[in-house]
Amino acid sequence: MHQICSNNREYFRDVFGHLARMNAMLDTLRGTIGTAIEVNLASVTIEEMEIMKRLAAWAGIFAVATACAGVWGMNFKNVPELSLEWGYPAAIALIALACIFLWWRLRKAGWL
Repeated sequence: MHQICSNNREYFRDVFGHLARMNAMLDTLRGTIGTAIEVNLASVTIEEMEIMKRLAAWAGIFAVATACAGVWGMNFKNVPELSLEWGYPAAIALIALACIFLWWRLRKAGWL
C-alpha cells in the first residue's frame, strides 16, 4: 500500500500544480472581466450624460421662450405692445432671437 502511494505522489503533485495554475488563470480572467464590465458601465454613463446635456440645453431654450410668452401673455392694462402697431410681432421676434442666440451658444459649447 505504501509503495502505491509513493509512486503516485509525483502524479498528484503535478495535478496540484496544474490546478494551482488554472486557479491563477481564472483569477486573472475574473479580474479582466470585472474591468471590462466597469469600462462598459463608464462608457454608458458618459453617453447618458451627453444625452442629459442635450436635453437640458433644449429645456433651457424652451424655458426662455415659455417665460417670455408667459409674461407677454398676461392681461395687463398697460402692456407696451398694445399701443404699438408692431408690438406683438416685435415680441415674437425678440423671443425667436433669444432662442436662436441660446441655440447658437449651446451649439458652440458642444451641448447641441
